[in-house]
Amino acid sequence: LNAGEDAASPDKSQGYICQVAARSVIFIEADNPAIGLMCFVAVGMSEVSTCEINPDLIPVDNVPKRVKKGQEIGMFHFGGSTHCLIFRPEVNLEFDQTVLDAFTDPDPKNIKLNAKLATVVTKSK
Repeated sequence: LNAGEDAASPDKSQGYICQVAARSVIFIEADNPAIGLMCFVAVGMSEVSTCEINPDLIPVDNVPKRVKKGQEIGMFHFGGSTHCLIFRPEVNLEFDQTVLDAFTDPDPKNIKLNAKLATVVTKSK
């Protein structure tokens, strides 16, 4: 008996979908030295077949481009998607309460576009 593919698997496993779906990776060197180099990974889920990076951000002749807060860095086509932000291990983040509530609230609210997600906490010497 062959059960075949699980049609719901792409929607129910972030680890799986992040390995097999369309992805775009953008490295960002933050002005804040407490952040330094970070990475934005866009992941097209299920029916999404493209993750488009804004052409204005693609380096020309190895000259990096500047990203401004709130600037569109790209787009997904055809719906569902997810993303992740990757920071160096020594970056200490304190997440905003609205982000924390999204993990515990049985009826979580959407986080507004360009809303603060976290603050970098620097250690005092």
